[in-house]
Amino acid sequence: MKEFVIPVAFAATALTLSRPIAHAEGEAGGSRAFLKALPADSLLVSNVYAQSVYDATEKKVGKIEDLLLDRGGKAQAAIISVGGFLGIGDKEVAVPFEAIRVIEKGNKSWLEIDASKDALKSAPAVMLDKAKGIWSVKD
Repeated sequence: MKEFVIPVAFAATALTLSRPIAHAEGEAGGSRAFLKALPADSLLVSNVYAQSVYDATEKKVGKIEDLLLDRGGKAQAAIISVGGFLGIGDKEVAVPFEAIRVIEKGNKSWLEIDASKDALKSAPAVMLDKAKGIWSVKD
């Protein structure tokens, strides 16, 4: 379900954040927004979701498990899975989305955060309530 919801949410974000919009009349007289241009410096969800995250020394510190969007479609937080081995014993933590940067060197790009693996491991854990579809900080 996450795999479907996140791309749809990011598509909605792209529609919300773009400036050049042309309005076309719908069949019932309403209007729909269509993009005439795409945001020049946009970030693809496929380049963020389920991707590894590295620290400044290029050591892997975790993996993006989910993204939280506000009601306007703006990414607010990234849920990062840290610790564990092959998905066993790991925990999820939330960081502000702005803390994640895309680093490019040569023909390679990756996600980076100014936090060590130990710092992320000591952060408060979050958990997903699958029935409600929301993340919350564990007590």
